[in-house]
Amino acid sequence: MIEIRSFLRGETNELHRELDAIVGVFSNRAEYARFLHGTFRHRVPVEAALSDAAPVRVSPWQPRKLLPELEADLADLTLACPASEPFHLSNDMAAFLGAAYVLEGSALGARVLVKGVEPLGFGPENGARYLSAQAGSLDSWRTLLVALEGLDRQAWDAAAQSARSVFVHAIQAFTSEELSPA
Repeated sequence: MIEIRSFLRGETNELHRELDAIVGVFSNRAEYARFLHGTFRHRVPVEAALSDAAPVRVSPWQPRKLLPELEADLADLTLACPASEPFHLSNDMAAFLGAAYVLEGSALGARVLVKGVEPLGFGPENGARYLSAQAGSLDSWRTLLVALEGLDRQAWDAAAQSARSVFVHAIQAFTSEELSPA
């Protein structure tokens, strides 16, 4: 498990650092609104691609559906749901799990981010439902790591390519000219 996790971390490290720098921290409502918009633009198509992928029928890991919480947070801040760009996912297990690695791995970062919105007055019942739900449990992450461990070494490159594609999609979602803070 550690081996493939380390491989994927290494293969995505640069993109992960770039995304973290773009997301930053939330010192005010506008920065948090920007985060919610970017997250929505990214999560909608990636969550759909994972839920619609053929491997979802046989994988022990199942995508968490967090869009209702994200939509409620946008509504709490009186923000419209922005448009999103499609995300295309290959229909093989390696691509499925590689994409899941990024989406599910973001739960680890959510544990830090959710603390950053508390001073802004947001929590699990108002404005930070998405981050709270995402950070609330690591069970899904642990299940994903076990599934990744089951990949043959030959499939690791395909998983890494898919993971990189998810990061690129996220970066584009957060830097789109159409994305504007509240």
